[in-house]
Amino acid sequence: MSSWERTRYVPWALVQQSPTAAEAEDPDSEKERIFRQLRRDAAQEEAAAAKAKAGDQQDDASSSSSTSSSSSSVELVGGSAYGAKPTVFGLKSAVPYTHTDLLRNVAFGCTIGSMTGAVFGFMDGMRSAQDSAVLKRASNVAKGRYLLQGTTRSGLLFGGVFGVFHSLKYGVRCLADPGDVVEITFASAVTLGAMSLKPVTRPSIPYAGMLILMDAFNIYMRDSTDSIV
Repeated sequence: MSSWERTRYVPWALVQQSPTAAEAEDPDSEKERIFRQLRRDAAQEEAAAAKAKAGDQQDDASSSSSTSSSSSSVELVGGSAYGAKPTVFGLKSAVPYTHTDLLRNVAFGCTIGSMTGAVFGFMDGMRSAQDSAVLKRASNVAKGRYLLQGTTRSGLLFGGVFGVFHSLKYGVRCLADPGDVVEITFASAVTLGAMSLKPVTRPSIPYAGMLILMDAFNIYMRDSTDSIV
């Protein structure tokens, strides 16, 4: 049998194909999902160890010795590189702080916030131009300059607000890692509270709240997809 005939019987469908560039997983986007999965596994191990320890306390002295050995093994797992490590104020977090991740979160917040803010500013400018009698009589150049100023001002405002929001979320996650609900609640309270101090930024609070709700919905959908997978 020639080599050509032998290749006809090779099960090519079972050969593992290398992923393409579009199908390959991005390490930066997968890192957060890996940390969340590790935290869930560690929480399940701690809950199982606590349940086993509570049941062993009702047994005799021989079973208590096995309980101490199992609890020591759980503590060893918690002190590993992926376990919760102590931070300031006696808190614990499994997410290590890095300047790269902080800059990445700030850049993401500023980019999404500036684009969304620019759209909000353009819509407000168009509505103001239609309602204002002065702008109706103005030239097209003056109207364009007014729309450009409003779009730029709103884009910068929302870019800064959303960048601060994501930096606060990342800081809380590295400090205590309390979960997405507490992170979003704390960051939104600080961000929207700071906006309420200035009369100029108070009309933009509903738009900022809607942007935060969109981010929270995105996180909810991402966690739901990860749990299904």
